[in-house]
This record gives sequence, structure tokens and C-alpha cells, in this order.
Amino acid sequence: MREIVVLHRDEHLVVVDKPAGVLVVPAPGRSGATLVDLVSQQLGVRLQAVHRLDEDTTGAIVLACTDAGRAAMEERFRAHAVEREYLALVAAAPSPPAGRIESNLQEDAGGVVRVVPRGGQRAVTHYRTLARRGRNTLVSCRLETGRRNQIRAHLAALGSPLVGDRKYGFRSRAGERWPRVMLHSWRLSFAHPLSGERIAVTVEPAEPELRAE
Repeated sequence: MREIVVLHRDEHLVVVDKPAGVLVVPAPGRSGATLVDLVSQQLGVRLQAVHRLDEDTTGAIVLACTDAGRAAMEERFRAHAVEREYLALVAAAPSPPAGRIESNLQEDAGGVVRVVPRGGQRAVTHYRTLARRGRNTLVSCRLETGRRNQIRAHLAALGSPLVGDRKYGFRSRAGERWPRVMLHSWRLSFAHPLSGERIAVTVEPAEPELRAE
């Protein structure tokens, strides 16, 4: 594993660029170093997870260096006081090309998060189409809430599954090979919950198909 890129570091918080194929925290039946393990070893301080990105998702993520930082940052997330924008490559252009998706999400017995008519958790995603990418479409997604698999579930329900996301309905076309679910945490900004400093990072994705050029 290459060195993890550190985007911001202070006494309480670290923001890093998460690579694909790494779990943030341990999961049942899985072994190997997590992102928390790797960055803790790299920086020589034991870090704690504040929020999550899926294993295949790349880009900006916040980790905490202290208990105070973790608790304060978790409260920021609960209050929806963290601005999060993602880049998603989808297999079908969304219609309408921009909008707000609000629904209730619930995980089924197979581990797939689905839109449900009642129950579940309220989830809100704002999206806008950025550009065509061959047979696919690049979309920006801004999270108002941060539910598990929220972007994946919402775009799939819109008829625009993420490229590479077989769990949520993507099917490869002839000649296509995608190594991962094409989702990237692009922009992250918030007022530091302890210092008040404004933290804002932008991380460009490695894949050209995901770049908002």
C-alpha cells in the first residue's frame, strides 16, 4: 500500500485521501489493515474513525486524533454541518439532469439499502449532471444527510446506477471492465468544531472519467 496522502492535520483531526480497496474500520469476516490502521501507523498516533466511506470509494475523509476531536466532529455530522460533495460516474444520464432526492432508506436482509415507502431513515441527496463521459455520465452529488450507501441507492432508484456497482444494478456492456464502484469524495468543508478554523479540501480523482474538467 502506498503512503496515504494527508490533506489536513491538526491536534485533533486529520483529513486524508482514501485509496480504493481499503475498509475504514474492521468488518465481519474481513482481515487486513484498515484505513485507520494504515494512517495511524504512518503518522505515529492512534486515530479514530469519525464517518465512513465504502471500501471502493476514494477521496476525502476525516479521522480524529483525540477523543474530543472525535466527539465534536461526530456532532458536526449529526447536525449536517459538514459540506460533502462527491463525483459519481453513472451508467445512464439522470432525468431530470439536476434535482433533489428525498426518501427513506432501509437495509434489506441481503445488505442492500433500498428506498422504502415507510420506516427506514430519511435521506436527502442533491445532484447535478456535469458532463458526458462516453456512454456514461458524470454527476456531482451533495449530501444533506449521510446514510449508508445513500448515493448508490438514490442514483440506482433514479435509474442511474453507478458504474461498476453491481450490487445496485449496474451491468457491464461489451468491452467494459471497471475495477471498482466509480464514486469519489471530491470536496469536504466544515468549521473545525474545536478551533473554529474553516477546513476545506478538494481532492481530484485518479481516474480521468471522474474528473470534473
